[in-house]
Amino acid sequence: MKRILITITTVLLAVLVPLRSFAVGGGDTTALTLSATATKRVPLPIVTPHKSPFWGKRTVQVGAGLVGAGVVLSTADLQTRQLRLDYLPNFRNHYDDYLQFAPAVAAYAMKLCGVESRSSWERMVVSDGLAVGSMLSVVYVVKYGLGRLRPDGSTHNSFPSGHTAMAFTSATILHKEYGHLSPWVSIASYAAATATGIGRSLNNRHWLSDIVVGAGVGILSTEFGYWLGDKIFKDRGLVRPTDDEWSPVRIGRNPSFVGVGIGHNLLVYDKSRFEALTPSGVGFNIEGAWFWSERLGVGGQFSVGRYADLIEKDILEGAEVSEPKALNSLSLKAGIYYNHPLAERWHLGAKVLAGVAKNHYLKNHLIDTATGTEVATITYDQTEHFAATTGLSLRYVAADNLGVRVAVDYNWMRTDYEVAQGGGAPQHYGSYRRPLTVSLAVDALLW
Repeated sequence: MKRILITITTVLLAVLVPLRSFAVGGGDTTALTLSATATKRVPLPIVTPHKSPFWGKRTVQVGAGLVGAGVVLSTADLQTRQLRLDYLPNFRNHYDDYLQFAPAVAAYAMKLCGVESRSSWERMVVSDGLAVGSMLSVVYVVKYGLGRLRPDGSTHNSFPSGHTAMAFTSATILHKEYGHLSPWVSIASYAAATATGIGRSLNNRHWLSDIVVGAGVGILSTEFGYWLGDKIFKDRGLVRPTDDEWSPVRIGRNPSFVGVGIGHNLLVYDKSRFEALTPSGVGFNIEGAWFWSERLGVGGQFSVGRYADLIEKDILEGAEVSEPKALNSLSLKAGIYYNHPLAERWHLGAKVLAGVAKNHYLKNHLIDTATGTEVATITYDQTEHFAATTGLSLRYVAADNLGVRVAVDYNWMRTDYEVAQGGGAPQHYGSYRRPLTVSLAVDALLW
C-alpha cells in the first residue's frame, strides 16, 4: 500500500510539471526545449553559480524566519490544539507518513526519466545525503534533548516535527533541482510539505510550534547540504546555477495567488453593554484570488478561529460564568479583490467579501456568586448566519512566485444564543460581532 501511494504521488507530480523552454546561461539567447517526446537530448554547458553567502540566500532567510516564527507561535499551541479537538476530535489518517517523501521521490523519478536537473547524479546524491543527514541530526538532538510531551501524551519527543522537517527537506530538494522548469514545481512541492505539517496537527501528534520550526529546519538543512555540496564539487557536475531561482521580480502581471495565514482575532465591542468572558484567540485561513487584470480580481477566504466570548451585562446581575469557553467559528466568504503595486516588490491590497459563518457548539453555565449554584445555561446557535469582511494587506514579493503578506481584516459575524433559567422559557439574544483579525500569510503567486 505504501509503495502504491508513493508511486501515485510521484507520477502526479511528474505529469503536472510543464516542461518548458528556457534560456541557457544569463543573457544567452540559445534555448533548450525539454520535451517528454524528445528523441535526442542536448547537453547543457557547465556554468558557475553566483557566489552568494549562505545567509544571503532567500530560502535560508525563509527557513530562519520559520524557526523564529515557530518559537513565537508556541503561545498559540494550546488554542490550536483546542480547535482541532473541537472540530476534528476523531481525525486519524496516515497520509502524512508517506506524503513527506513525495517531492524527493518525484525529483529522483524525473532524474531517472532523463529530465535535466540542476546537478549530475553524483552531485545530487551527495548534496541530498548531506541535507537529509543534517536535518536528522538537528531533529533528533533537539527532540531528545528537550523531551517535549506530544499533544496526545504518548511520548516526550514532540519538538520539532520530524515528519514536517523531512517534508520540507524533500520539497526543497525538488525545488532546487527542478524549480527552474516551472513555478508549479516549487508550488506543488511545498504544498505537499505543508499538507504533511497540517496532517501532523490534525492527527494530534504535534503542536503548532513543532510543525513551523520543523519546516524551517527542513529548508535550512537542505540549503546547508547543497552549500556543502557546492564546496566539495565546485563546478564539477553542476548544470545550472542555483541563484537562477531568485531572478528579479517581473512586474506588470496579474497577481493571482493562493495563501495560508495565521493571525490573532481582536474583538471590537461596546464595553458598556457587553462583558468579555474569554480573551481573543488564534485564527487560521486559506485565501486565494484570480486577477483578470493587474488591479482587479475575484476570490475567497475560508477561515477558522477562536473569538472572545461576549455576554450581555444585564444577563449576569450578580452571577458569573463557570469555566467560560472561547467561541469557535468557521466562515466561508467570497468577493472582490484589489491590488495596487507600490514598487517592484511591494503591493497594497484590499478586499470586500460576503458569505456565511457558523459557530461551534458551546454551552456555558451561569453560577450565582453568593450561593455557588447554577442559575442558568447559555447555549449558542449553530446555524449559518451572514458574515462579511473588508480588509487591507501589504505584500512583499520575496521571490517571483513567493510572497509574504500582512493583513488587517474587519469582520461582521452574527452570534445568537439563548439563556435558559430554571423551568422558564429561554430568552433569545443576538448581535453582530466585529472581530478585527491581524494576520501573517505566505502566498504562492500564480502570475
